[in-house]
Amino acid sequence: MITYESNAPSLWQSLLPKPDATSHKYSRGYVLIYGGYPTTGAARLAAYAAARAGAGITAIAVPEIALSIYASQLLSIMAKPYSTMAELEILVTDKRVSAFLIGPGAGVKEETCRNTLAMLRTENPVVIDADALTAFAAQADLLKTSIVAPCILTPHDGEFERLFGISPGIQLNERIQQTLLAAKQMGAVVLLKGAQTVIAAPDGRVIVNEHAPATLATAGAGDVLAGIITSLLAQGMPAPEAAAAGCWIHSEAARMFGIGLIAEDIPEYIPAVLEQLMA
Repeated sequence: MITYESNAPSLWQSLLPKPDATSHKYSRGYVLIYGGYPTTGAARLAAYAAARAGAGITAIAVPEIALSIYASQLLSIMAKPYSTMAELEILVTDKRVSAFLIGPGAGVKEETCRNTLAMLRTENPVVIDADALTAFAAQADLLKTSIVAPCILTPHDGEFERLFGISPGIQLNERIQQTLLAAKQMGAVVLLKGAQTVIAAPDGRVIVNEHAPATLATAGAGDVLAGIITSLLAQGMPAPEAAAAGCWIHSEAARMFGIGLIAEDIPEYIPAVLEQLMA
């Protein structure tokens, strides 16, 4: 039986970012999220979560054709349009960006792979989720060789199997083994979502989140989780702790809301969770 730690605030609470009198929006982290089209809701959910989790600036890079859709629904979160790959490259290489998220609503296409690699080349932390994982199906080696800085992969079971070519299994011990193997293979933190979410680091550390309520089995919840984790990375948390803290905060916010939870509800409860953790 592989040993693991059960996720709890004691593992990462001291590392939570805390704004002070000298903080400004850039020092609190700049999150840039790749916004897909025609699926636009996923990136917006992630962005709301990133902002509520404390990022000083949250922006979504959006195709020009989708600007009116994103801009009509966003206020404090910026929609940054691009019409060419060169314009997107300018957004991605902005030195002020602290962390990237790509995948929610991105589409399973070569463009998603190309944009993921561009983000990784900046050597800023990157969270790779959803469509960006599936886009690299059968190309895990290409992704592996491109990871040169803190990186977190956040697959559910299907995405894990498509990327790594093997089912993560059903029993917890098997899931831990497969997630740990994937983390060592990729040189990245791998967070395998589920009722018991497994977080494995390349150095062999494993944390299992057993705090999630069943109400989190709802569309968009994973996008919110990715946004929280990216925000914590942008604010300077190490990748394993950012993954574990994000998972626990996500779970606790859902617990606070209770029955009838939808993904849009989760970000609204993040500040209350953070306030308790920082008290």
